[in-house]
Amino acid sequence: MITPLETAKKKIGSFEKGKQFEEYVIKLFNEQNFKLKDWRKSEQFDYNALPKNHSDPDLELIFGRGQYKFAVECKWRQEFNDGIFWWDKKSKSLEIYKKYSGENNIPVFIVIGIGGNPSSPEKMYVTPLERIRSTTEICESDLIPYRRKPTHKFYYDIRQMRLF
Repeated sequence: MITPLETAKKKIGSFEKGKQFEEYVIKLFNEQNFKLKDWRKSEQFDYNALPKNHSDPDLELIFGRGQYKFAVECKWRQEFNDGIFWWDKKSKSLEIYKKYSGENNIPVFIVIGIGGNPSSPEKMYVTPLERIRSTTEICESDLIPYRRKPTHKFYYDIRQMRLF
């Protein structure tokens, strides 16, 4: 018989981890300043019947009174792999996000959580999509300027078009 402790220790699937991290990130947006326009929740789909917008960034938000829109893609990993954060090698997600940004004329930010668990990461980085050069990896050292406290609420600087 499996004990409750053993059940709690079982690893959760990658889609569930993604969903938990998205939920964590959403809670960091103050409802007085940000409106969640769209949330494409991490879910496991039959790849023969994917929704059209499945590849778009996870979140689309509006800051202020509706004039400042931006999108957020949420990624969580247990740890860096030899100082490297690897993107999904099978997909062309960064190219898709860049296309989405251009077509919708809005900035896209990648929120990366590292360590802890998806609902409480140890480290967090908020990187503007245009600052990411490689479509397969990003070095931890390149993320240093974008590190933030994982528990702080987000703020959007309209002059710099930067999410903090």
